[in-house]
Amino acid sequence: MKINITKQIDHNLENDEIDIVLKANKFNSEVKKIINYIKNYDNNKVLVHKEYESFMIDYKDIILFYSEGKSNYCKTSNETYRIKSKLYELENLNDFIRISKSCIININFVKCFNTSQTGKIIVILYDGTEENVSRRRIRAVLDFLDNRSI
Repeated sequence: MKINITKQIDHNLENDEIDIVLKANKFNSEVKKIINYIKNYDNNKVLVHKEYESFMIDYKDIILFYSEGKSNYCKTSNETYRIKSKLYELENLNDFIRISKSCIININFVKCFNTSQTGKIIVILYDGTEENVSRRRIRAVLDFLDNRSI
């Protein structure tokens, strides 16, 4: 894919405003990735809490979001953090899919989808975590897998 970038100063824009025009002869998956990256450019981090510390981590490092009790958490390869975000606010993030009322997974950490039990899907992640796909979400997961297949 060849990308041409033209920079131009526009004094009609506000100080913190950037106007991006994307031109392509077709909107394929690569163009959609670029659009999603630009849309999420400023939102690539989440505020997390561990005991009395708060800091930002990249969404790409998060394996899954889940709720337990009245709190929500995110899990990375080496730590679990509490988050203040609601799960419904996170379910539309790029590369994440909601698999149950209490769990959203990062598809980049999925090792496999186990469908050996009739009518049940178990997601196995690279860190060994296994999560069940709720019956309500099975259709969305199957559609997602169909859309991702070549």
